[in-house]
Amino acid sequence: MKKFAVIGNPIKHSLSPQIHSEFAHQHSIDLSYEKILAEDDKAFESEILHLINKGFTGVNVTLPFKGRAAEISSTRTSQVHLTGSANTLSFDNDAIEAHTTDGIGLVNDLSEKIGTISNSSILLLGAGGAANGVIPSVFSEKISHLFLWNRTIEKSFDMVDSWQKSYKNISVMDVIDLNKIDIVINATSAGIDDHASSPINLNDSHGDLICYDMVYGKQTPFLKNARDNNLTFFDGLGMLVKQAAASFEIWHEKKVESKSVEDYLRSALT
Repeated sequence: MKKFAVIGNPIKHSLSPQIHSEFAHQHSIDLSYEKILAEDDKAFESEILHLINKGFTGVNVTLPFKGRAAEISSTRTSQVHLTGSANTLSFDNDAIEAHTTDGIGLVNDLSEKIGTISNSSILLLGAGGAANGVIPSVFSEKISHLFLWNRTIEKSFDMVDSWQKSYKNISVMDVIDLNKIDIVINATSAGIDDHASSPINLNDSHGDLICYDMVYGKQTPFLKNARDNNLTFFDGLGMLVKQAAASFEIWHEKKVESKSVEDYLRSALT
């Protein structure tokens, strides 16, 4: 039996064990998958070494350890190098191979729900790891332009300075103009805080605007604002399932059907 885990803080809410169990069932794979809480970076690193010694095949990594996961790895994919973030680790004896599938999960989910995002003008809200982690995958779809916005706008300018080395069609939208935008992606922490407001006001948007929040399992202020304006909107549950599908393929070299797993989880969460 192959052994896997997801490590983070907090970790109790994680749906990863259910998702990977559903994927394993599709291919009659016998595996174990557990949730592990790590208190800090030092505990995270100790836990990784412990799991390697116990013969684990790999782990998923969630907040706040994705950056540290990239740093401690022996080999890294090009996207891990670009983003400085890893959410999937594979173990080969003492070697650690780092991947990031968050961006793949986002792009695959959006593509399934709305069709291609190529030639789209996208506004990405946020300046943290969640926002930076998906940028290479978004650009791989040959989008028209990526605008960045954050409440602390200086952070958005810093992001542009960093990413313009790799991508030219990226800039800061310091004054929101939704008439220029096809898709808004919320990668801010506003969806996690129950007392927060929507990071931007969607009241003046055009009717074809598509709104996507990386948070899942709740109606965030951003999604409520989209609903109130009769806009098309999606939460991040599909992204979660599809990034897990990409991790599963890395570990098992088998593709999975993810739509039924998303539908099952969505019904369980309501």
